[in-house]
Amino acid sequence: MANVTDGTSALEDPEKTLAQSIADMLSRPDFLLPLVAAERQFRDHYYGLNAAALLEDLFFDALGNFLRQTRPEARLRRPAAGQKGWDYSYDDLSVSHKVGQKIGPLAAIWDATKVHDGTWTFEFPIVYVLGKSQPATKIAVGLKDGTRIEARSVGELGRGTSLRGGSLLIVRWPASGEPVELLDVINSRPGQSSSDVLPFARVWGHVARAVARGVPANEIDVLRIKGRDAGAVADDPDCLESLSVNFRGGVYLIGVEDLKELPVVKNNRAILIDTPVVQRLLSTTHAAGAFSPLPLWYWLYSSDRPPDMYSAQRSEYDTRFHARGAVEES
Repeated sequence: MANVTDGTSALEDPEKTLAQSIADMLSRPDFLLPLVAAERQFRDHYYGLNAAALLEDLFFDALGNFLRQTRPEARLRRPAAGQKGWDYSYDDLSVSHKVGQKIGPLAAIWDATKVHDGTWTFEFPIVYVLGKSQPATKIAVGLKDGTRIEARSVGELGRGTSLRGGSLLIVRWPASGEPVELLDVINSRPGQSSSDVLPFARVWGHVARAVARGVPANEIDVLRIKGRDAGAVADDPDCLESLSVNFRGGVYLIGVEDLKELPVVKNNRAILIDTPVVQRLLSTTHAAGAFSPLPLWYWLYSSDRPPDMYSAQRSEYDTRFHARGAVEES
């Protein structure tokens, strides 16, 4: 599994433990892909704050299931109703959870009347889920011959969006400083979309083989490059040297030591950490190794419909009256 604390880290030991648990969870496709599907399904069908709340709930449930399977001694719990400042706790570590599709101001507290001295200190670390890389169209692909081309994650494209004759690169893109790998190149013709040229079985084959050799599933991504750049990579599987982007989509654990006396602004609803400060926090967190990628390629294959939450409740109700499923109550 990926080690999330390889960098110079200011994280405290409980924060490192949580960051490693998140990295281990996302390394498994059975946890990664449902979370990726929800990024599309919830955001496309629910109002912004409602979608954010549902994504937080799903992350909590996924992490709870993962811990019960792999770390049964760990304790994950929600705060009492009405508790402010933190969203869940991992053992004795209370954590605030934030989600966003792009980097913007971060709410310190949803109360614009709160008195402050121009700065804010958070009491708890923050798990920050960035849903998309920023800037989305500026993933830099460096080749060993010195060529530099631009790519974007295929997860940024709609299922039927034309590739305009571009090519898809299936890559291994580690979160750490390990070498990147070019696993596959798929060319398209004008008018074809990602769904036309990349069946699920082809990309899944690379994921399955990677996982079998110990590579975390969330290190496999699919990038789209322009057709004119395809020749630079098509004939040489060893041509890839580097992949980089200003802010990579994924899960950042911002340690509480980095959340002291931050400058704030406010609007009529909240006291906010402004965007440049949030960017600095994410850069520091990434450099410290407390980051796990969240590649979005599975969006191409996930349902356009949101999960039907009524169905799960109805199933429980129906089981109560099912001839073979009813349980006699005392």
